[in-house]
Amino acid sequence: MRRWFARGEENLAALCMAALLTTLGLQVFTRYVLNDPFAWTEEASRYLYVYIVFLGASAAVSDRSHVAIGFIVAALPRPMQWAVSLGVNLLILFLLGNLIWWGWVATMRQWSVPLMVLEIPYAWVYGIVPLTALLMTIRTLVVMREDWDDFRAGRPARTDTSGAI
Repeated sequence: MRRWFARGEENLAALCMAALLTTLGLQVFTRYVLNDPFAWTEEASRYLYVYIVFLGASAAVSDRSHVAIGFIVAALPRPMQWAVSLGVNLLILFLLGNLIWWGWVATMRQWSVPLMVLEIPYAWVYGIVPLTALLMTIRTLVVMREDWDDFRAGRPARTDTSGAI
């Protein structure tokens, strides 16, 4: 159970993917077999995909599988590797802070606006932005702690995606 929570974003993204595939399958079946498609499947599929993308981005932070140019950092001396890593992570935290704030503002503004077909508040779509930005912030702080421990132990900065699946 503890491992399930440690990989929470990946597991939620997998559940969303299962729901997306089910919804798309239902859409294909009702459109081409019954010749009477459900109206809600397209809209639900679109927003399930949005959830998958944001949850996947959060998961990528924790296992360092996000885009990086590691060979440049690896060519630097060890103290500079750590400084570059720290600088990049501080920039990421700044951007995530903005994403949390503006995502929250957008979510609250959309609370009374319903989706066209599903008729649930748009806030349920926008809410994934500040939520995953908060999760990415926590994951980034954990990564920074790992980098600090590596620096103190004399190990070079992690420039590869060794933690990726």
